[in-house]
Amino acid sequence: MSDRFQVDLAGMVDLLSRHLYSGPQVYVRELIQNAVDAITARQSADPTAPAKVRISTGEDEQGHPTLRVVDTGIGLTAEEATELLATIGRSSKREPELGLQRSELIGQFGIGLLAAFMVANRIEVLSRSARPGALPIRWVGHANGTFEIDTLEDADVEVGTTVLLTARSDMSDWLANQKVVDLAADYASMLPVDVAVEVPVDGVGRLWRRITVPELPWRVEQESAAARAKALSRVCEDTFGFTPLGHIDLDLPLVGISGVAFILPQAVSPGSGRHRVYVKRMLLGPRVDRILPEWAFFARAVLDTDTLSPTASREQLQDDEVLHAVRDALGEQIRHWATATLTSGNRLARNFIRTHHLALRALAVTEPDMVELIAQVLPFETTDGALTLAEVAERGEIVYATTTEAYRRVATVARAQGLVVVNAGYVYDLDLLQGLGERPGWRVRELSNSDMVQVLGIPDVARELELAPAISRARDLLQPDDCDVIVRTFDPATVPAVLLRDSAGEHRRELNREREASPDRWGGLLDSFAADSEARTRTLVLNDDAEVVRRLLAAPAGDVFAAGLRSLYLSAVMLAGEGLHAAEAVALGDALSVLLGASLRQDR
Repeated sequence: MSDRFQVDLAGMVDLLSRHLYSGPQVYVRELIQNAVDAITARQSADPTAPAKVRISTGEDEQGHPTLRVVDTGIGLTAEEATELLATIGRSSKREPELGLQRSELIGQFGIGLLAAFMVANRIEVLSRSARPGALPIRWVGHANGTFEIDTLEDADVEVGTTVLLTARSDMSDWLANQKVVDLAADYASMLPVDVAVEVPVDGVGRLWRRITVPELPWRVEQESAAARAKALSRVCEDTFGFTPLGHIDLDLPLVGISGVAFILPQAVSPGSGRHRVYVKRMLLGPRVDRILPEWAFFARAVLDTDTLSPTASREQLQDDEVLHAVRDALGEQIRHWATATLTSGNRLARNFIRTHHLALRALAVTEPDMVELIAQVLPFETTDGALTLAEVAERGEIVYATTTEAYRRVATVARAQGLVVVNAGYVYDLDLLQGLGERPGWRVRELSNSDMVQVLGIPDVARELELAPAISRARDLLQPDDCDVIVRTFDPATVPAVLLRDSAGEHRRELNREREASPDRWGGLLDSFAADSEARTRTLVLNDDAEVVRRLLAAPAGDVFAAGLRSLYLSAVMLAGEGLHAAEAVALGDALSVLLGASLRQDR
């Protein structure tokens, strides 16, 4: 024994409105899609057939809002109407009979008409098939799941279909004239058929307003490149609401994709790219993602596709292998544009670099072949001002600090000594510099303590011998902090001390802190990571040109010397951009207390 499932129409409509579509507004799209597919089917058999869709609003005898959609498409027979309109999810069987491929149509007739029940409690379809001898039919469906179908033997009905919706009481606003005009223009403006909506005009009555354009705007021929740029700029302003810096033509004819990407006039964060995508010139969605590479977040694209598959809701694209291949191909076209534009040095290139340097960094990290181009054109923060990496490389090695804190720790002193250090602490910069270092002919490395020490002045031998006892005491005092002490001379003299450190040493330092804070918890696990070397992880460089340092080193051993050294050390820690730990904050307070006490006693 076999039987069929029973379908609750009200439940299906609720499923569509709440879980499939983003809202009831899509009913306009679905009705226009059905009309355009019907026209496509008719023109495949008769290319001279008219291609028109007319949309109008009104009221029925009881004052309920209505919407009428009339098309000059292929129409329906009684059998087709029963099959397509009363069987949920059934697609048209007319396609193979007419020699059509599924790819030539936009939607599915049955599902599309079902979407109209989101706003209507009654749908009437009056249709006449283009088949020779076919009689007109009337199909009436109700929100309770019932329908009637009649053959109209004596009616004078032209080939095509008229769909008449009667609004649900709670959905009247969705059939208001201005709402319908706005939705139809949004969804259907790029369609290659004549779609018009009836609108009221003061003092005239009601007129037909065409909402479609005969050609895609990026394919319209203009008298010059400047005229075309100006026309596309207007398209961007109307579509996205901004005036672009420029545009990038996108065209993949082998897969039926064309469009244009507009360059944003302001910087945006990664991941914010949303694009306007059409499928067979019907709007899929105004905020479609994943069509361009993630690094291309500086652009907003308008695209039309014949091949990419929409999701069930027809508001996003299926994330399949075809979309991946298309995204890569479009990304390649954007890279070619970036290469040609950035090397030109024109006004657009300068504006683009100034506005979208973050996107260029992301591009260089994602696409290694772009690294050298970015190194030639993109400015980086250095101790000698904003320079490109190519300009830095002309002076020798490219030396960088891995974090902004490390850069600021050495920037003042390095600048005074003529040492060029690149700040790699911003997003993408470290990966970019490391990638550049792997390219032939580029010498790139991380800043080390020795780089700084080598550019600082060394006191003469007599001065070193004079300071040896004080330096020995200082090293003993800072041994618990794993910090060495040396004396150098450097500009500016207003900086009494700088703290140098290396990343490996800081890692050992953090391990030691964790091990000492919780010896029982970690047991000997962290001991296995401890360095065997006795080298200290930090170096406090005292500036012998600074008056406060000279006075400290001349002071006798005792509490004041220890407090002064501790103050300089912790000041250097804070100058390096580090916060003080609780114990260090207490130590700084104690040191200042000792110094203040000694000063007060001296004043008495």
